[in-house]
Amino acid sequence: MANIVTMEEAKAFCRVLSTDEDVIFETLIAAATDAVAEYADAWDGEGEAPARLRLAVLARVAAYFDSREMVPEAKGERMLIQPLRVLDL
Repeated sequence: MANIVTMEEAKAFCRVLSTDEDVIFETLIAAATDAVAEYADAWDGEGEAPARLRLAVLARVAAYFDSREMVPEAKGERMLIQPLRVLDL
């Protein structure tokens, strides 16, 4: 699956101007995209991602970037992606 947000979007969200950490941002974006897409399994990955998924990815990238030793779930992230989750019964 392609990343849900671009590096430019993620860096702007995190207020990072330099290119010094671009490699780190690539990894953070890929990991956040995978985590959010895995949870929001009702979204088929086709077309542009819903705004709430894009925001969830940006929030997770920011959480990863700010807390590199301990990677918490971003605050409010589940609320954003819960409507796009399919529960198996």
